[in-house]
Amino acid sequence: MSNRSWAIGATMRTAYVAAIAAAVAVATSSARADGYEPQVVMVAAPTFAGGYIGLNAGGAWGSSDYSTDPGCPSSTLAVFCDAAATSAVNGPAVARSGTGSLSSSGFKGGIQAGYNWQVGRIVFGGEGDFGAFSLGKSVNPTGVFPEAFLGTSYSLTESMSTDWLITVRGRLGVTVAPQLLLYGTAGVALTDFQFSTSYADNAIDSTFPGGAGSTSISNVITGWTIGGGGEWLLDGRWSIKAEYLYIDFGSTNIPVALSNTEDYTQTMSVDADLSAQVARVGVNYRP
Repeated sequence: MSNRSWAIGATMRTAYVAAIAAAVAVATSSARADGYEPQVVMVAAPTFAGGYIGLNAGGAWGSSDYSTDPGCPSSTLAVFCDAAATSAVNGPAVARSGTGSLSSSGFKGGIQAGYNWQVGRIVFGGEGDFGAFSLGKSVNPTGVFPEAFLGTSYSLTESMSTDWLITVRGRLGVTVAPQLLLYGTAGVALTDFQFSTSYADNAIDSTFPGGAGSTSISNVITGWTIGGGGEWLLDGRWSIKAEYLYIDFGSTNIPVALSNTEDYTQTMSVDADLSAQVARVGVNYRP
């Protein structure tokens, strides 16, 4: 290529670039003259921080293990077992019949509210919830006394139920994706625990009525809970979650006063505990 051709080409390329630059300058000047300024849009990263309220629903599986202490006194005026006589063997028989487990499942649903703080990928905060906790089961074991005392056979009833559940928990988790939080949770739980127990036997002496006694309790009991879950941000305000909790309320002692007459008495006692598992899904709204 001659020097002249190269020079002509360079001149044309320079003119072309200059024309583009001039066109951009004119367009920018026109936009500014019309009051338009180019904007840079910043999209905020998703965050779990702040307060929220929501609803949840799921299932609960509970178990109340119970055991009976017959309370056999060293007295011939006992109802069914004299600890110092041959009728002492009746005590272990009743204890075996009065030992078992009441298992139940039911609906769990209600409301929750909480608050989160977020530092980088770490999310921590607290949550409380209240809702239905529908558990209930009853059994009626029977038996025959190994040694006839005032009766030859007996029957027991054991019954438990709950209606509601409250938990107050801390939460600590990490965002494994900008919109997905995995967390652990632990705290305290409260429920209404109703337990009924009764005893009855058939007296073989016509001068004595059958031995009998019963007790029912309805107490608000406190326990502990631990679990975990995941929460997914749908947008800046709404999220959905799935959660599992294990709850343990410990044991309650229930005395049962038994009698045939004013003279023939003894006190049996029943220990009953309560534990449960909850699996639920929910939706949260951030005002």
